[in-house]
Amino acid sequence: MPPFAINQQRQFWFNSQALIAESQLIRILQNRPTKHPRNPILVADQPWEGSLVQLFTTVEYDPVTGRWQMWYEGHPAEVLLCTAFSDDGLHWRKPNLGLETWQGSTANNIILQPGYWDAHQPAVVKAPTETDPARRYKLYYWMGPEWFSPSNPVQAAAGNKIKDYTRNGWYVAFSPDGVHWTPQTAAPVLGGRVASHATGAGATADFMQDIQMSIGDYNTVIWDEQRGRYRSYHKLDKRRPGWDLFRRCMGLAESDDGIHFEPSLSILDPDEADDAWARAQGGIRAEFYGLHVWPHQGFYLGLLWMFMVTKTGEPPYGRGWDDGPITPHLVYSPDGIQWQRLPARESFIPLGPAGSFEAGTIYSGDRPTIVGDEVRFYYHGCSYTHGFTEPVNSPNQYTGIALATLEHDRYVGWQGSSVPGRLLTHPLTFTGRTLHLNLDASRGATRVALLDGAGNPLPGYGLDDCQPLTLDSLDQAVHWRGGSDLSALVGQAVRVQFELRLSTLFTWQFV
Repeated sequence: MPPFAINQQRQFWFNSQALIAESQLIRILQNRPTKHPRNPILVADQPWEGSLVQLFTTVEYDPVTGRWQMWYEGHPAEVLLCTAFSDDGLHWRKPNLGLETWQGSTANNIILQPGYWDAHQPAVVKAPTETDPARRYKLYYWMGPEWFSPSNPVQAAAGNKIKDYTRNGWYVAFSPDGVHWTPQTAAPVLGGRVASHATGAGATADFMQDIQMSIGDYNTVIWDEQRGRYRSYHKLDKRRPGWDLFRRCMGLAESDDGIHFEPSLSILDPDEADDAWARAQGGIRAEFYGLHVWPHQGFYLGLLWMFMVTKTGEPPYGRGWDDGPITPHLVYSPDGIQWQRLPARESFIPLGPAGSFEAGTIYSGDRPTIVGDEVRFYYHGCSYTHGFTEPVNSPNQYTGIALATLEHDRYVGWQGSSVPGRLLTHPLTFTGRTLHLNLDASRGATRVALLDGAGNPLPGYGLDDCQPLTLDSLDQAVHWRGGSDLSALVGQAVRVQFELRLSTLFTWQFV
């Protein structure tokens, strides 16, 4: 087998598993972000927000101006899309925009009133290739006119604009600045039943003919800078052979312009391991309610909304009110289509304590924001589970928008204990001059060796030649007795050996 050519690509646990030939006394550490002590950082405190605020889309940071912008939902009964600004991403102000009239006044921060009680889960995309300055921002939001019932008092109170929309689906609005929006109400850009497209080895013709799917009321659209296309990750209400009911799964549709999307692909279904996970915690099955995706260093990471169903919805609400908690789980993919799970299926951002604003459900707010060495995950928590049926203004129903942070690229690591663990790669070639590690060795020591194809240390680059690394550092260069310059080894097949004593290695890269 020829050596792997990794050049200067950063190696994570996610993308380097094929490189690892041997692993001894190594455990896999799955990190979680730390919740900010100020949480919740934004709550409903204005009349037009009702008692609930929710965040489903990205929080944008402009490094040139230093300004942060958040797009979120308020729920007085109907859904109102609002915006807020910040200088630090922690303290938020709700500007008086004077754009939308609510109960006779424009003194509010509302940017769009779809006029429907379920017009939620907006996705905002800043389009880097858009040539029309009026469409610099795109906002995707769900409208369900086919579900509208004038006899429902909540819907009737909000239904003044529902007549503008033709059918259920995901509509788009355009903006030059992220504040002033023009909705396109003629037809959805995504929605309805879809053809039976599936991915993976089991996607035979007979199998696809038996699948029934329709695009549901969750969707996030991203600009994928690695592919140069828009990607919509959306919920599919799907029924397949062996399932006695429709289940929530994940689909993908792509577009060159963010308006005309290709047919939806079915990309991620709950499997038996997911159902076993749900049953082990007292549930009856697992479903997928959403998936927030971001390109990262040549591969993809995602936050999969794991819905642990504890009770199937009954009339008058039906399946839409299946009950149970929802939390995001970290997943990864080489291409954004074929998704893999971490060794332990656990919440990336766990629920809060009983009685808190995040005790029942946690929804991620799209891709994280990176500021310096900090990765920021904005999310919103709910005091209630998915099937909560009390009125929207119930005192038992409250939410908050919150923040959790992680050190840069420290998602998953290889960890050695007091007896040193060792990792050994297959032969590989690189193009950098030095080897850099993202490493926490503050309680122990790490050494690195470079070996030939037969496993023999290259002269001057053995474990005994390596200066032990004993720091907690996001970017630590490796030094050997002969120095750190590896220029003489560029293009030569080598094997890398890591010795980890009370250390955790998160990434490695030849630079």
